Amino acid sequence: MSIQIENNLKNGDNPEIFEQRAHYLPCKIEADGAANVEKYFEPYVVEKENGELSATFRGHPLDGVKMSLPDGYRAILVTEAKKPLADDADRRFQVAGGFKEFVYWNWDKKPSKNDNIVKAFDWIDIAEAIHGD
Repeated sequence: MSIQIENNLKNGDNPEIFEQRAHYLPCKIEADGAANVEKYFEPYVVEKENGELSATFRGHPLDGVKMSLPDGYRAILVTEAKKPLADDADRRFQVAGGFKEFVYWNWDKKPSKNDNIVKAFDWIDIAEAIHGD
C-alpha cells in the first residue's frame, strides 16, 4: 500500500487556509465530519491573566494552553475523498489546510512540561542535535 499526498493549494491562493485554528482535546468523538467549533466551543473559552485558558466540553472542565509548533515545522490537514475498498489498496489524500499553533487541553490536570505532547516536541530538538548537520 502506498500513500500519496497531493498539494493542489498554492501559497498565494488563500494564505488563511494554512492559518486555521486547531484544538487538541483529551477525548474520542465517534463522529467524522465538520464541527461548528467557532459557534459552540470557542465563545466559551476564557483566557486567564497568566495566559492559561479554561473551558468546558460536555460538562467536563478543561484547562488549556496555546502551543506553537517548533520552528520550521507546520501541521497539515488532509482529506481523503474516496476511501479504498481493500486495506492494502493505495490511498490518495489532498491537503486541506494547516496550522502553526494549536490549543492543547487537559481535563484532569493543568497542561505542563510533563505531558506527552510537550515531551514529543522536545524529541524534535534532540533528534536534530544528534542527526543534524
